[in-house]
Amino acid sequence: MTLVFILLAGSSLVRNLEWTAYGWGLRITPMRTPDSSIVVIGIDDTTLESLGDWPWTRDHFAELTKILNRAGARWIGFDLELNKPQNSLSLEALRRFNARYRTQLNETARILLNRVTNQLDTDKALAQVFNSSNVILGAAYNTVLKPPTDLGFAEENLARFSISDIRGSDSLLFEKLPNWLHFDKAVYFENPALPVTVLANSVRAIGLSHSRNNIDGINFARPAVFPVGEQYVPSFALLMAAAKAGELGQIGLLRGNGVAFGDRIIPTDSRFRSYPFYYQPESNLPPFSMYSMSKVLDGEIRDEVFADKVVLIGPTSTKLIKSHETPLGLELPPVLIEAHTISSYLQDHWYATPIWTHWLRYVVFVLVAVYLMFLLPRVRFGTGLAITALILVVLANVHFVLMALGGVWLALMAPAAALMVGHFVFGIRSLISNSVDRYRRELAKSNRLLAQAYQFQGQLDLAFEKYRSCEMDDELLSLTYNLGLDYERKRQFNKAANVFRFVRSYKSSYRDARERVQKNLQTSHAVVLGKPAKEGEHGILIAKNGVQKPMLGRYQIESEIGRGAMGIVYLGADPKIGRTVAIKTMPLSSEFEDDQVEDVKQRFFREAKTAGRLNHYNIVTIYDVGEEQDLAYIAMDYLQGVDMAKFAKKDKLLKVSEVFNVIIQVADGLNYAHAKNVVHRDIKPSNIIYDRRTNKPTITDFGVAHLTDTSKTKTGMILGTPSFMSPEQLAGKAIDGRSDLFSLGVTFFQLLTGELPFTGESISSLMYKITNTPPQDILKLRPALPICIKAIISKALQKEPDKRYQTGAEFATAIKRCQQNIVAQQAAVTGQRKPPTI
Repeated sequence: MTLVFILLAGSSLVRNLEWTAYGWGLRITPMRTPDSSIVVIGIDDTTLESLGDWPWTRDHFAELTKILNRAGARWIGFDLELNKPQNSLSLEALRRFNARYRTQLNETARILLNRVTNQLDTDKALAQVFNSSNVILGAAYNTVLKPPTDLGFAEENLARFSISDIRGSDSLLFEKLPNWLHFDKAVYFENPALPVTVLANSVRAIGLSHSRNNIDGINFARPAVFPVGEQYVPSFALLMAAAKAGELGQIGLLRGNGVAFGDRIIPTDSRFRSYPFYYQPESNLPPFSMYSMSKVLDGEIRDEVFADKVVLIGPTSTKLIKSHETPLGLELPPVLIEAHTISSYLQDHWYATPIWTHWLRYVVFVLVAVYLMFLLPRVRFGTGLAITALILVVLANVHFVLMALGGVWLALMAPAAALMVGHFVFGIRSLISNSVDRYRRELAKSNRLLAQAYQFQGQLDLAFEKYRSCEMDDELLSLTYNLGLDYERKRQFNKAANVFRFVRSYKSSYRDARERVQKNLQTSHAVVLGKPAKEGEHGILIAKNGVQKPMLGRYQIESEIGRGAMGIVYLGADPKIGRTVAIKTMPLSSEFEDDQVEDVKQRFFREAKTAGRLNHYNIVTIYDVGEEQDLAYIAMDYLQGVDMAKFAKKDKLLKVSEVFNVIIQVADGLNYAHAKNVVHRDIKPSNIIYDRRTNKPTITDFGVAHLTDTSKTKTGMILGTPSFMSPEQLAGKAIDGRSDLFSLGVTFFQLLTGELPFTGESISSLMYKITNTPPQDILKLRPALPICIKAIISKALQKEPDKRYQTGAEFATAIKRCQQNIVAQQAAVTGQRKPPTI
């Protein structure tokens, strides 16, 4: 639970918990008096009713500034967005008109034009007023959780206000910790509303003021300094406080400690954020003097109210700006939040977060973890509850006393939450554990009897599972040992070794369990039946150390001889009649999901049924089909020879006459299968076994065969190898034997040239070429071939089935005719009576 809370330290849940406790700590801090020199002029609903809808002409702000100057205001801070020029279109139009027609105007017209232009240039007029005043502007910004990609504009325009006095090192160990270990997220700013150039050049300073969006905790921890590229720019509140103290140009940055102006140091965290005090209102009255802007403009407020004061001007109406949450639980407009922050800076009303508070927080986490892991499980329930409650009281008192009396914030709510949740989980676990122990004892005897029944029925895995759930004693050790012997009899040596290991885990010297573990492991490392294609699958073992060879049905397994399209192929023997067979297997439970096993099993046996209907010299013979445990198998004729893929490489091509002989026989075999309504669907060199001693090719692997006369098959399903597929097969259409003849044509092409007629850089490219483009010119790849071969290939690889050979017999006849022509031509050239060898 402690690790979970440490990992969740930066989550919204934990941050909200810490900020809630922070707010309560602020509320119980003794009342403090705000700085009386701060006055707020709000743009409220009354002002909107008086001056009309926002935005207004900037003449109003120029007039307000003049009034405050006349009243003797010491500093004026505008927390407004003045980032867009006013009347820019009208001014540009008048200036173009003046430049074009000035010579054509009389003196009176030019004077009037200049007067109108000056009246519309409210930015310039406001800048002139600012020039003669002590004005600082605040720029709003957006808060983001990732560093912005481009701050060039802000960096350029804020450079002259950046802090030059930077002391200390920024290589703090705490900052090097991963960000998820910090409970407070690092926040950044983007899109600052910097004032237009004419206004920016007329004021004493510009600082970033408030965030437009209200990310959690943004107004609890106020940024005192903003990193902008390689520079550090002070906030609006820091500028106003330094200006009030007469240290506007003397702001310094103390890395890892805080910011300073004059002899005053304002502590910040390692990310330059301060934790100001928020003053509570009295009798529903704001802690600062507040006046409506319309009343100030109308002269209803006496001048002495603003004399020698810091005046903040900003919107307070909810129609203009959204209020932000504060630690007091109140929502305040940004200008009032700035007032609280400035007052805290001027009167040292803040909370410090020294680096040691962060490290101490993790020390408390460790102590909580030690308590939950080692002490709590060793005491009684009531005692543990009392200790936990005492620790919670101590943590809460440390948190609130440090805040209220020491002005230090130590975030301890996350460790406290870890303690409470951990104790609750431990208590629930203890109650459940006690109940489970009672039921376990009651079920132990029943499980033992059930395990014996499973063992008697041959369900050894279920029996072992039940034995492991029982409490071990001498009788159970004997039963489990006998279970291991049963696994040996079934030649499941890995499982037998596991059983004997289990026995030794309770009694290492029990009988000969140790020797049997070694013997079974030795045997399991021999030849594997059902050798996994992927790591983690299991099968039966073929032992060579005196243990009988495994049986699959009535067949004795000798060795693995290869892998088929759907499983592993083994060499086997039928001991009753002495026949050597090839046994093709498919592990069902380890290869497929439970909901797929039945469908795959039916498809596997359909393969046997399909091929079993065929009795042809060039088609493999099926003898038997069955299922044992998790293996389905088919016993078939054991073929001598190798697959034709060996002869599909350029350096190992057969003679043309030998290729003719193979293709003719395969075409005859397919002709027979198609007559029985059986389509192979995956004709390719690797599915043709060739015995060169007898010149006999045999078609194998009807693993994707399709019965065209059964409703169990589906159209729209692509089965086979893409390079050898017909266009209609690629399209997922219903196919017939002519698709196999297309694949045979591709095989014929590859056996003659060592290359495929269609190639592509990707499956989609290959499919496109098979469907739309003609094959490669076989005579360009092998010029010595007779031209009749090109004609055969061209017809076999037609895109439309109706234009191909319609039967295997027709394909074979075309090859025989080509063979006769070749022989005749060679005989005519050489003058030989006997046909030459080709």
